[in-house]
Amino acid sequence: MSTLHLVRSSPFANQELAQCLNTLTANDHIVLLDDGCYALNHSLIHTFIKKPTDITIHVIDSHLEARALTSLGSVQVINMSKLVELTLTHNTVITWQ
Repeated sequence: MSTLHLVRSSPFANQELAQCLNTLTANDHIVLLDDGCYALNHSLIHTFIKKPTDITIHVIDSHLEARALTSLGSVQVINMSKLVELTLTHNTVITWQ
């Protein structure tokens, strides 16, 4: 059973990203949106990406652009249509905010 994790808050403001990363299981996906995009500049994501895993990390293109951020090489940039598709293809959706 795969879970889609929507990270909406900055990891510099609270511990939601750390809690999210601690609950991940095989084939889960993470989507960074809203201020969650700032996770791209946080050490937790950098450390997580360096580990071999079957977890996929996405970031919403317009939210990334609105914050003048750039994506990391292993993070997939997606649009809102792809986000809707992900919500339909996962058994559970958890929002971290």
